[in-house]
Amino acid sequence: MTDRQAELEAAANAVDVASLQEARSAVAASCREYLRWAEMFSQRQERVKPEELHKFVRAFCLTLLGHLPTRPGTCPFCIQYGHDKSCRGCGYAATHGRCDSENSAFNIFIEAFQELGWAIYQDIECRPADHPQAEQIVRRTISATKEQALRMAEEMQGCETMQLMMLKAMYLEGMVKLLPLSLLSAEVEVRALRVKDALKRYW
Repeated sequence: MTDRQAELEAAANAVDVASLQEARSAVAASCREYLRWAEMFSQRQERVKPEELHKFVRAFCLTLLGHLPTRPGTCPFCIQYGHDKSCRGCGYAATHGRCDSENSAFNIFIEAFQELGWAIYQDIECRPADHPQAEQIVRRTISATKEQALRMAEEMQGCETMQLMMLKAMYLEGMVKLLPLSLLSAEVEVRALRVKDALKRYW
């Protein structure tokens, strides 16, 4: 075991069962809520006109990002060491930097994540693609993200803190990878790459 691995395990092992369970419940809830929205998008797609598809894609992507477990309530460290403790004793802060520090792993990630969302929101460049092909891409994307969310909800059941943090990092990366970037601007693609790069240091 490397020194880094030992540090991460020590940080994870210090999280109590109640904080871990609260985080797992919150992540599971975010997965369930996303699945509900994804099903709504899936049903609505059949009625989307060709000229409305780009707007539909942007709305779907923003909804997906909004239901990923990035909030403090989905983090066992924030639950245990936040609020009145002000991060004192937090193992994540000790190994990755305090989340509110400019160069911390989480701050670098969340800034890239927010910039990705902003790029999607502002995107007006619809890349050339024939409508049937674009529809197919969107349909496959929605289906794949639903499978990913279902898998995440199942895999995290009963996991320990170390596993949960690893699963969260993989889930975030996996969902960002599934965004239909070929239907959005080159700027969105650049922002997505930055998020994936930032996730290498997330845990």
